[in-house]
Amino acid sequence: MNIGAILKLVRPPNVFTAFADAIAGLLIARAAGVDIAGSECLLILASGCLYLAGIVFNDIFDRDIDAQERPERPIPSGAVSLRLASALGTGLIGVGLGLAWSVSTESGLIGVALIAAIFAYDGFSKHHAIGPVNMGLCRSLNFLLGLSPMLAAGGTWAELPLTGPIVLGLYVCCLTYIARDEVQGNSVQRARRGLIAMAAVAGLSLVAVVWCPHAPKSVWAWPWIVAVLVMAYRNWSPLWAEEAATSGRTTGRAIGGGILLIPIIDAAISATMGEPFWALAVAGLAVPAVILKSWFSPT
Repeated sequence: MNIGAILKLVRPPNVFTAFADAIAGLLIARAAGVDIAGSECLLILASGCLYLAGIVFNDIFDRDIDAQERPERPIPSGAVSLRLASALGTGLIGVGLGLAWSVSTESGLIGVALIAAIFAYDGFSKHHAIGPVNMGLCRSLNFLLGLSPMLAAGGTWAELPLTGPIVLGLYVCCLTYIARDEVQGNSVQRARRGLIAMAAVAGLSLVAVVWCPHAPKSVWAWPWIVAVLVMAYRNWSPLWAEEAATSGRTTGRAIGGGILLIPIIDAAISATMGEPFWALAVAGLAVPAVILKSWFSPT
C-alpha cells in the first residue's frame, strides 16, 4: 500500500479547514449557552471524515477527466487503485456518519444531508452551472454539523445563528465558481465576475455585522474581521489582472490560498458571534494546513 499516494489522494491540508468549520459551529453553540461536552467534540472528527470522503469520491468520479488533464493524480496514475479508493471513501463515510449519529439524532441527520450534498456535487453538479451553489451548500452543512448541539438541546432552526453558515457557503460558492477552469486558467470575465461576487459577500457581511443587534458582542471581533478582509484582498486581487486571470498556475495558487483562508473566516465568524479569544484556536488550524501545503496540493 502506497501511503504517500493515499495522502496525496485525500489532500491533507484541506481537512483542517473542515475541522475549523465544525469547531466554529461548536463555539457559537457554546456562546449561545449550550453545554458542549466531550461527546459533542466528536463532531469535529465526523466533519473531517465526511470531508475526506468527499475528496476521495471527487477523484473517483473525475478519474477519466484527470487521466487527460492531471494524469499524475493517484487514481489515473495507478498509484491508488479504484477499488482501494472506493473502500477508503466508503469507510470514511461510515466512520463520519457513525460519529455524528453517536452525538445526536440531529447531528446524524445533518451528516446524512451533508453526504447527499457531497455526492450531488461529486457525481453531477460540479460540471453544471449549479455546481458552485452545491459546493457552498456542502460547506454550510459542514458548519451546521458543529452547530447541531443547539438543535439537540431543544433549539429550533429559527433560533440557530445561521449568518455564519450562510456567509461561509457564499464565499465557497464564489471560490468554486472561480475554480471551474483552474487547470487551463479562467476567462477574464469569469474571474472578475467571481471576484465581484466575493466582494459583494464581504460587503453584505459587514452590513449584517453592523446592523445585527447581537454582533459583534466584543470589539475584539473587529481585528478578526479586518484580518479576513486584508488577507482575502491579498489572495484574490491578483486575479483581476487579465494575464493573471487566464493563467492556470495563478488561478490555482489563488484557489489554494482561498481554501486555506477558510479557518480565518471561521475564526472571524466565531469572534463575531461571541467567541473572539477562542477564535485563535480556529485560526490556528490554518498553520498545519499551510505547512502540509508544501508537500500536498490543496486543489
